[in-house]
Amino acid sequence: MDALVKLLFALGLALAVITTKTAVADDVLHGQLGPDAEAAAIASAESVGKTLFRHDQAAWVATDAMRRIRGFKRNKSIRGWITVESASGGIDVVFFGELENANLAEFYRVAISSSNKLEGKPLIVSTPKPLEGRELAAATARMLAATAKFTPCGDSYNTVVLPLDGNIDRWSVYLIPGTKKRNVVPLGGTYRVDVELSTGEVQIRPYTKTCIELQNDPKAVGLMVTHLLDPVPTEVHVFWSMWADKAIYVATPPHGNVWAVQGAAVRLVKRGAPES
Repeated sequence: MDALVKLLFALGLALAVITTKTAVADDVLHGQLGPDAEAAAIASAESVGKTLFRHDQAAWVATDAMRRIRGFKRNKSIRGWITVESASGGIDVVFFGELENANLAEFYRVAISSSNKLEGKPLIVSTPKPLEGRELAAATARMLAATAKFTPCGDSYNTVVLPLDGNIDRWSVYLIPGTKKRNVVPLGGTYRVDVELSTGEVQIRPYTKTCIELQNDPKAVGLMVTHLLDPVPTEVHVFWSMWADKAIYVATPPHGNVWAVQGAAVRLVKRGAPES
């Protein structure tokens, strides 16, 4: 999948022509959260991280299926994909592209079950159907995010587009380093691009300060990382723990709290004491 992802992402970067205003989230050392705020932040990380993983895995299965469709790789109109929750509890992966009038349209649709299995054959839209509503908004957000400037940590990236606060005008586009190496977790270089469609503004949120990679030794009980940008683990730690199928222990500021991220669950292992 990574070669195709690289191609789609490059196409989006090269061909997106929407004017954007880009901002970078403040890189500040967060203070200790109160109990309620801490519990809410952890719950959000667990929920969003699990959703992020589900959508990324659905896109992986769908892209793998599309590679077997004649003409898909040569279709230069394709700009990327979006993932849509289906009524059956699964996820539809919509591969979209540009028509001659620059409108975004559905070219292919792949249904993925709630157990992350392919449901039937990919749908080839003989006459590409212009996107509407939430699907158009999600695809537009994906195109806007592709114009954002960031420091990549790898040659290929996967994307997941999720609604921000359930608002059709605001989206979070996650940029996730692609990898084929199961013994390496490319935690560094993961970004979230928050997109405001009404203004064209994008804000980039990094999750690491460097292109850190965690060595995923099969014999290791868990992995360890120090995270300086948040007082609790984030949805990205949840995502990568689910991807690696292994616990990630995360030390956070300001007092060196240690957390265990085991799949979609985050728990406090040790609370650090403030310096006297």
